Amino acid sequence: MSSTGLFIYKNNEYNYEIIKSTVFIEEYGNASVYGIRAYNDDGSEYNIVEDISDDFDSVERLCRLMCSENVCPIHLVNIAEDFINDPHSI
Repeated sequence: MSSTGLFIYKNNEYNYEIIKSTVFIEEYGNASVYGIRAYNDDGSEYNIVEDISDDFDSVERLCRLMCSENVCPIHLVNIAEDFINDPHSI
């Protein structure tokens, strides 16, 4: 799956980038999904989840929250998993 960066939110330590990918769903065909790439400027801390939701606004809300709370990229996968299981948890 290849992804394209759409928006980047930054704080003093990390960059949080909303990315868009295309996935194939057998019943529907190609669908756009959104995820988050989190990293610091030197690339030593990096994580990515490409398929969080097909709802851009929800992923943007999650991305902004992670940026405002200065979440370390190592926690991205767990936070995304919690969000996928309960999108109203944030």
